[in-house]
Amino acid sequence: MPNPTPTSLHANKKAVPKAFNAVAVSYDLATAMSQGYQEDLNRSAAALHLQGYEYVLDLCCGTGKSTKACMQYLSTGKITGIDNSEGMLEVARKKFSKEISAGLADFSLQDAMHLQLDDNTFDAVFVAYGLRNMPDYDKFIKSLYRILKPGGKLCIHDYSIKNTAWAKWYWLILGYGFVVPFCAVVSRSSIIFRYLIKSVADFLNPVEIIALLKNNGFENAQVIKHKSWREPILHTFVAQKPTPATP
Repeated sequence: MPNPTPTSLHANKKAVPKAFNAVAVSYDLATAMSQGYQEDLNRSAAALHLQGYEYVLDLCCGTGKSTKACMQYLSTGKITGIDNSEGMLEVARKKFSKEISAGLADFSLQDAMHLQLDDNTFDAVFVAYGLRNMPDYDKFIKSLYRILKPGGKLCIHDYSIKNTAWAKWYWLILGYGFVVPFCAVVSRSSIIFRYLIKSVADFLNPVEIIALLKNNGFENAQVIKHKSWREPILHTFVAQKPTPATP
């Protein structure tokens, strides 16, 4: 199979998870260079308003930074992390070995577009930097609706550029001027980070994501802005699967 390029990954998003294998070992260091990266994930996880007992799915969990964000709000609950990159999951499993042994966490290699999960299983689903990488947004959101319990909550944390020319130029300058050069030095590969810039530039804007959620059955959909330099480009989206009306 030919080596991936940012353009080929954008055209064939099914190949994106495997491309993360090349940077898995250095991914945590690379993202640590992004000021506020973990704090942003923590803020998004807080928007789920977990009570501590829930069964949470951390979809596209990567090395487990999003898992960490959710787990701090769980006491007696459990979290399942799913990703389709073997390398990223290997890092996550080492990071959460104690929680896995205690039955508080588990991790599974699965394709997020073809989840092998039962209907009405999870109290909450957290998706960080995952929706943008899906080949079919509608199909993906429908599957999340299916696996959530009635009344279950969904949180999507992703780069989504405000629909202004200024915000789009801001992202391109930030991405190619800072993200790609610095992360490429740390990870010794620029491909996945150049794909990141391209995929975000072509992704849905916040209004379109809210419409996506509503059109696929979710209610109470809302967007939460992040702070400082991330305000034009990073957003949290929360929504809920309706609870059947009482007869």
